Amino acid sequence: ITDTYLALILSHLLINVPFIVWVMIPYFESIPVELDEAAKVDGCRTLSAFLRVILPLTGPGLITTSLLSIIFSWNNFLFSLILAGGNTRTVPLALLSFVSYASVDWGAMMAAAVVITLPILVISLLAQKYIIAGLTAGAVKG
Repeated sequence: ITDTYLALILSHLLINVPFIVWVMIPYFESIPVELDEAAKVDGCRTLSAFLRVILPLTGPGLITTSLLSIIFSWNNFLFSLILAGGNTRTVPLALLSFVSYASVDWGAMMAAAVVITLPILVISLLAQKYIIAGLTAGAVKG
């Protein structure tokens, strides 16, 4: 199973899915049951009520947990080091190629690190409004 993308995908799923569930439970618990019941009274089926009423209310939480999971997977070095091979290297593992036995090409490594950081930075800046709302919405009870 090593040297395949399947191993990396499964390992990231096994870490990220429990994290997402753990973070999203307060969001779903904070939504009043009356909203679901009102949607069903208005003629929505269970799936339709979930997709049209409940899911939009948990949007900030979903965006926040998705972004945190993406950041974890993007920066993960250990899983890639153990499970990836020559053909399935991830970006953080590719930074290791700048280190040789006798020297380290610091300039190229830092330039590559900046380029690697840019997609996450852009996604974070675009989702900043939702991140702030997502981090504070599930934390307050009452």
